[in-house]
Amino acid sequence: MPINFLGNIKLSESLNPELLDTLSMSDLFFKSEHILGAYVFSCIDIQPSQPLFNDGNPCLIFLPKKTDVVHLKNAEELIKLNAAWVCCGIIQNTHWQLPADLSHMIVIRFKPASFYKIFDIEPHFFLKKPFCSFSDIMNKNWTEILNQLYQKETLAEQMQLLKFIFSTYKIAENHPYLLQSALEKIDNKKGNITVSDLILELGGKVNQKWLQRSFIKYLGISPKKYISLQRFIFMYGKCQNNKPQDVLSHTFTSGYYDYNHFLKEFKQIIGVSPTKYNWK
Repeated sequence: MPINFLGNIKLSESLNPELLDTLSMSDLFFKSEHILGAYVFSCIDIQPSQPLFNDGNPCLIFLPKKTDVVHLKNAEELIKLNAAWVCCGIIQNTHWQLPADLSHMIVIRFKPASFYKIFDIEPHFFLKKPFCSFSDIMNKNWTEILNQLYQKETLAEQMQLLKFIFSTYKIAENHPYLLQSALEKIDNKKGNITVSDLILELGGKVNQKWLQRSFIKYLGISPKKYISLQRFIFMYGKCQNNKPQDVLSHTFTSGYYDYNHFLKEFKQIIGVSPTKYNWK
């Protein structure tokens, strides 16, 4: 999803989970057993080229019209997706070329284990392909649901339908309690934690091999990579909501070794350095 939207989500979650008015109209937001958050974002007055980012949690995105298309550009190719599309895995140096008349988008962020169970796919599906059209993973039932969704006249009706559909999925506890605890601790620390410290925070109840296997099995990425993604998105949010020229001071409080550490990661993910990036 566009990195600035995710940055706003993560910063607001870290401050107060009720601060939803900065993200979307409150009556168009929901979360549930399987959903971390479902949002409506305005796309008016945002830059036409948006860098994409994912923090390890799968996202399902709906554009306003069923006939809308998505054009993503990375260093290797131009990718065309349908109006309903998915992003997950690790996204680097990929930009969404937004159409000029795009009014809004619906974003649904899933709990990873729930997402993979609901759509019956494995996490490694996104290792080489971190985005795809929703039609690439959905079953026949969702063809009719999409038709219903795009026949709704208002956003509120669309969100109500999505909330109802996902409430019908009954999935038993589907990943280890200690893994969930690890994810919460990483988020609480905003990614400012090492794998070794994480194991200590878990009371020494797991070892590094167990943690590595569990993250790969249930999220599709390593604990070290998941930590780095959280650290980056919180750091991005700090720069976005403050003066980007203060980036040097932010690096020392966000878990980076030094400015060059952050610079290298920023260029890998965004494609340019922080000083050349358009922060508007």
